Amino acid sequence: MCRATRIAVALVGLILAAPAAADVMIHVGHNKLEPAEVKIKAGETVVFHNMDEMPGGHTVVSDDGELSSPPLELDGKWSHTFVMPGRHGFHIKEHPKARATVVVE
Repeated sequence: MCRATRIAVALVGLILAAPAAADVMIHVGHNKLEPAEVKIKAGETVVFHNMDEMPGGHTVVSDDGELSSPPLELDGKWSHTFVMPGRHGFHIKEHPKARATVVVE
């Protein structure tokens, strides 16, 4: 293998081994979504992670009604990749006062 090919193979290996951007996480709990606001870039993913046990689970719903998670049991996760810039509000169906906003730039 020539030197240029070895360098190219090494560079491809480095690129493939590079960690992907970490997802942003919002923790779901009894009467709370934390943090209350996250900022991301278009194309990034937000993970909603249920941290509290509740009979029937917690359901995360967008304020506009367009998105809804399945009921999340303890340690359950639901994610969404945001492509549209703007402010996207969410709440917990079982606890409507528990709110969070995803700001997509």
